[in-house]
Amino acid sequence: MSRVSVPLLVALADGMPLRERRIVETVARLTLVSGRQLSDLFFDSFSGSSTDTRRARRVLARLVEQRALDRLERRRGGTGGGSSAWVYGLGPAGVRMVAYWAGEGLPRSRGAHEPGAAWTAHTLAVSELYVRLREAEQAGRAELLVFDAEPNCWRRYTGLGGAARVLKPDAYVRLGLGEYEDSFLVEVDLGTERRGQLTRQHHAYSEYFRAGVEQAKTGVFPSVLWIVPDARRVALLADIQRGLPAQARRLFTVATNERLLTVLCGLAMEAPAAGGAA
Repeated sequence: MSRVSVPLLVALADGMPLRERRIVETVARLTLVSGRQLSDLFFDSFSGSSTDTRRARRVLARLVEQRALDRLERRRGGTGGGSSAWVYGLGPAGVRMVAYWAGEGLPRSRGAHEPGAAWTAHTLAVSELYVRLREAEQAGRAELLVFDAEPNCWRRYTGLGGAARVLKPDAYVRLGLGEYEDSFLVEVDLGTERRGQLTRQHHAYSEYFRAGVEQAKTGVFPSVLWIVPDARRVALLADIQRGLPAQARRLFTVATNERLLTVLCGLAMEAPAAGGAA
């Protein structure tokens, strides 16, 4: 489908099945999502059912045909075949549908471009965090109350000397577990940034904490959670944090991918509505 007329677009948006609409809205929220991740979220593909796999392939192909989703030209989402190996972004019709569902009319959409490999890998890592939290929710480990990816998770504030600043975490997460609740500003680290850049990011969070914007708005300051690939990266961040003032050090928590859910759910259980760093 090369172009979608306005009447057809409205008909597609109004008649889209609920699961397909949720797929489109999820891709809009996360920017890039792999076929495997979409299958895990919406088709229970981790059960190994070939029926679910075929159903996912058909639905995603139809959404691409309708221009609700776009596929990247190169497969980066996995090693398997079929739709699971592709990476999906929002298509031009999908951009307009999401705005229409939000009551914002039918804006024109700009043409998409093929993102770089590093940016794609990082964006998919953030999407993977969302998938794992949804699976933890289904398993009863925690309730995912809020998940904001970029740019919705960015924070604007006034820095030292009155300069306008923008803090750019990778995600904002709020979890509930029983009577407890906790929030997190998340940095997903793939081990590619140099020490100097990591140090500057720590200082930016410290400056944002001192600005008091988050505390004035919500009454708490989220834990700053760094998700890292291995123990060597944990050691590097710990060394950087030792150079910070004691109050700033308390803002940060570091977890490897293997311990991510244990740390997240554990902090949500241990911090009754305080929202402070562990």
